[in-house]
Amino acid sequence: MMALLKKNSAFFIPYFLFLLCGGIVLVSFSKIDIASFINGYHSPSADFFFKYCTSIGLGIMIVPVIIVLLFVRLRYVIIIAIAFLTTVIINDTIKFAIGAPRPAEVFGQLHQSLYFVPGVEENHWNSFPSGHSAIAFCMFSALTLFVEKPVLKFLFFTIAFLVAYSRMYLSEHFLVDVYVGSFVGVLSTLFSYHLGTNWAWLGKFAPIDKPVIILKQN
Repeated sequence: MMALLKKNSAFFIPYFLFLLCGGIVLVSFSKIDIASFINGYHSPSADFFFKYCTSIGLGIMIVPVIIVLLFVRLRYVIIIAIAFLTTVIINDTIKFAIGAPRPAEVFGQLHQSLYFVPGVEENHWNSFPSGHSAIAFCMFSALTLFVEKPVLKFLFFTIAFLVAYSRMYLSEHFLVDVYVGSFVGVLSTLFSYHLGTNWAWLGKFAPIDKPVIILKQN
């Protein structure tokens, strides 16, 4: 596992820094203070960007990712499919079992105002953990393991981080929600990658490391 993390350090070093810094913030300040601080910085351009950036964390986004991987390698399709299902099952089980209030509900009960980006629906419950953050970190940590170029690995972390931040920027989640959601997504991917690369019976299936869809060449 350490060798895998080292090979993909362009993703995991910034991710571990996020976990470290995020953890320090979480133990130093209340989730309400953190949300208030983030909510205090808005601009029209950022509103526009994060309003659409957050959609990358929707579950439906796994479909185009899988379609692309069908042209690359069947093993990758299996790994990311298992990672995605594991992430959704774990994250949603926790989310609906706890039913934690979202910022809109918490700040409403405290009679404190929040800025909400126009056109973004205000949800009130099932805040913990963040599903968008879990799915984004699941997908992009998996893609990180499939590519070789460090610049792509860092790009994938950046996109996943921006999706997670968008959930706080839009006042849909607290920091602890995206923090734990990202952890669920990354752990699910590492678990699935281990299974997908170590299952002996998969290695006996000849096309496992070939594309499912092969484009004809003239």
